[in-house]
Amino acid sequence: MAKEAETPDEDVDPTVLEKPGAEIDEREPDNIWLRGLWMVFFVIALWVARGLVIIAGLIQFFWMLFGSEKNHYVAEFGEDLADWMARATLFVTGVTEDRPFPFDRWGIPD
Repeated sequence: MAKEAETPDEDVDPTVLEKPGAEIDEREPDNIWLRGLWMVFFVIALWVARGLVIIAGLIQFFWMLFGSEKNHYVAEFGEDLADWMARATLFVTGVTEDRPFPFDRWGIPD
């Protein structure tokens, strides 16, 4: 008799590796309607933030035009605002359940 070819155990599930950086928060929101209200709030806040980016950009432009150097306070505010906008976008799009400022810290830690 011919010996049958050995097959690997079919009971073992293959290991699936995740892409680096593909860390989506799998927690379910407690109350989907409340989360929806927070999403609307942060969408409106993102529109306000967009206006602040335009204003900060204009201030920085004229500061550099007449002062020949960057205003580091405006640049630091822009960096913190960009961080907040990124975290708000992650919340609104459902990547995370962590709400940004005013429920979390403001700005990038030094």
